[in-house]
Amino acid sequence: MSGISRPQMLNEKKSSPLVSAVLTGLFVLLVAVLFLDVWIKATCIGISVVGDSMYATVEDGEFLYARKGNDAERGDVVIIDVSKYKQRDNLTGDYIIKRLIATEGDVVSCVDGVVYVQYRGTDEAVALQEDYTVGKTGDFSERTVGEGEIYFLGDHRTVSYDSRKLGKYQKEDIIGVVPEWAIQCKEFTTGLERVRSKIYGLFN
Repeated sequence: MSGISRPQMLNEKKSSPLVSAVLTGLFVLLVAVLFLDVWIKATCIGISVVGDSMYATVEDGEFLYARKGNDAERGDVVIIDVSKYKQRDNLTGDYIIKRLIATEGDVVSCVDGVVYVQYRGTDEAVALQEDYTVGKTGDFSERTVGEGEIYFLGDHRTVSYDSRKLGKYQKEDIIGVVPEWAIQCKEFTTGLERVRSKIYGLFN
């Protein structure tokens, strides 16, 4: 004779669909996470920010995603490959994160701390509304952006090492564009990356 009473058997049958639903949900979640991870790796690059040149848009130690490619517009936050300029410009890393200010044919200047851009094909310079900056931008005279070139600045204008010192790099040097959603989600992606690093550390 079985040691399981009839009421216990009924309870077991009732719990079975619940367990099945939970396991199915976990499986679907796992597949979704794996699919998302594959998609992100195929279309984006992960960036760990070092330094304060883009404070407070992004900060030292934060992790965010950038869309692969150099299809950037003025005002975009971009990732620039500076490996070929390292020795010439005394740079320590292979990549920098900055904001794209001007492109080919534009004329850039700064007067009384306000950055002006005369866009290619126009006759008048326009003052940029830069509510994302920290510190005052030092004045500089007009600089014309040449063919295939870009002019970039860091958002923390008092500490950023950018086109004011480095000059104008090439558009092809841009390897990623940071979308607005990545900036808005930076706290989540930073926390997620820290958890992933700890998990990977347990198995390595």
